[in-house]
Amino acid sequence: MRETKEWTLMFYFASDNPLAISIVSQLKAIKSAGFHPDANVVAQFDPFTEGTPTHIFDVNLINKLKSNGIPNIGFVSNDPFVRNMLEDKLWRDEKTSTIEPGASEADGGEFVRKALRKVLQEQHRIEYNPPMAPNGRNDSNGESLEPGEELDPETSLRNFLTFCAEKYPARHYMLFILGHGIVVGNDIFMLDEHATKPALTLSELGQLLSDFKHEIEVDDATFELVSFHSCSVSSLEVAYELKGTANYMLASQGPTFVGSWPYRQILIRIFNDLAEQRRDIDVRKMLVKIFHYCLFNATDFLLAGYSFQLTLIDLTKISTIEEPIQRLSTALMEGLTDPMVKGSGDSLIQDFILLAHWKSQSFFNEMFTDLYDFCFCLTNKITEFKGHSGVTLPKQLEKRLEAIHDACNDVMKLLVKENPVRPDAPYAGQLIVAADSLGPAFQYSRGLSVYFPWSRPSEDSRIMSEYAKYKVYTDFPKDESWPAFLLKYFRATMRKVSRDECDPRRYSPRWPTGRDNGSEAETLAEDIASLVYVNEGVLSQANALIGPKGDPMDKAGSESDIVSIKNYPRDTRSSKKRRHEAANRKYQFPLSDSFGLFGQSGSNNNHK
Repeated sequence: MRETKEWTLMFYFASDNPLAISIVSQLKAIKSAGFHPDANVVAQFDPFTEGTPTHIFDVNLINKLKSNGIPNIGFVSNDPFVRNMLEDKLWRDEKTSTIEPGASEADGGEFVRKALRKVLQEQHRIEYNPPMAPNGRNDSNGESLEPGEELDPETSLRNFLTFCAEKYPARHYMLFILGHGIVVGNDIFMLDEHATKPALTLSELGQLLSDFKHEIEVDDATFELVSFHSCSVSSLEVAYELKGTANYMLASQGPTFVGSWPYRQILIRIFNDLAEQRRDIDVRKMLVKIFHYCLFNATDFLLAGYSFQLTLIDLTKISTIEEPIQRLSTALMEGLTDPMVKGSGDSLIQDFILLAHWKSQSFFNEMFTDLYDFCFCLTNKITEFKGHSGVTLPKQLEKRLEAIHDACNDVMKLLVKENPVRPDAPYAGQLIVAADSLGPAFQYSRGLSVYFPWSRPSEDSRIMSEYAKYKVYTDFPKDESWPAFLLKYFRATMRKVSRDECDPRRYSPRWPTGRDNGSEAETLAEDIASLVYVNEGVLSQANALIGPKGDPMDKAGSESDIVSIKNYPRDTRSSKKRRHEAANRKYQFPLSDSFGLFGQSGSNNNHK
């Protein structure tokens, strides 16, 4: 049994994609941080080139063996020696061109271990007996993969975490994940282009991190931090899904870039605290310093025109958001049916919500909205209206406006502390420990986003099936959840079809009198078009082919700039005609209003 260290720092580079080339420099930065004998640093690197195996490194393993227990933090500053990762690789059964006589090709990794052990013993009198890396050729059921097959991201990450827990026991663990982001809806998170299942879902991520926490808790260890060097991960859905896993989460609401997180400085910070404080490290204080290192290091990306955002969240406080989110969702849903303008299909509160949505900070092609900033914009609009309208409002409308205003305030208070004691610590003691941004693109961000698209996702979108599994849905009463508000928002804000909005003052070649009296050929053409496009995705221009996640081949992992914020109906036929046909049609198309969340019965099995 290996000796239990104070820290095990795990770096999982999901780089079987174009990010791989840039990952090499990150590995070298980790290596150049030096070492502390009471800290394990383990890194996994999955290259992009076909036929190249996944590598696991025990970083500075040989240097630690030679040091006789003396730390060497950052190495000597004026030493020009160039270090590489080859000596730190944990060999398994990789093939090599140099093997012992009579040995099979599969014994190549063992030959390298024996040769290195012999050199170290003869030259330095060091016992060399590192653990053997997982072979990477068996799936989660232990079955052998077919030639050319690769582990899916879920199994790969699970195997890596299990390996670290078993072979590198420690009192404290940190996990750093680098790879493509957008985990909500299972777009391209931890993209592996050679795996049969190329991405990891949020539900799978939450489950395997929970399993890892329970695995290390057997020895009273603590899972301190999960860090996502990935795009658009700092969201309500992700934070709530990871409830009960790590104590803290470091992530970004917007794009992140390879090289923006200074791994050398992060490790030196941990090693210095270890050397000075041993077991008395203030973990929260240390993580705030790491947060600032990442923020300061990303400043230079402004020179390339890239804005940056970063958030540190206290996941142990995530349950405190349940009641405020329920009240906000309920108040918004009730507000969408306010009676201010009867019979118009529109409403005052609906307009306020639309304007706040449009005005507030958004991320990743308008898929996510900063939760605090949305509440801030909405409360400002309500306060401005009540203070300057000079109109006596109906009591019911005034009551609903007040409910929305109070719910928004409660959410904002939970996220950001009012009148902080210290100007340099505005988030002390809150769910959000620290949050900041650089550049103009994300200047209104406050640290936590929420999934808030402008129109209902298409029926075949992954968000359809995945969101129904998220804790942010299953742990809430169905009628008081954020997804329930989204469904009502999509319906309430959808514009009427053009035929129903026909302007009688203008001549229309399609409807000369402004009524539904087109020819049979025109009616047939419209029916065909409506059936083709109904429930088939967000309406946009030709650029919609880019999709909601941009180009996963982009090495920067940045966002696509073109997006539609229009909530237009897919079925362009008159609403009267659609209602008439629905009542007389024997077989109807299953046009789901719930985008897969509530099932056919419209109920949530987790709640009465």
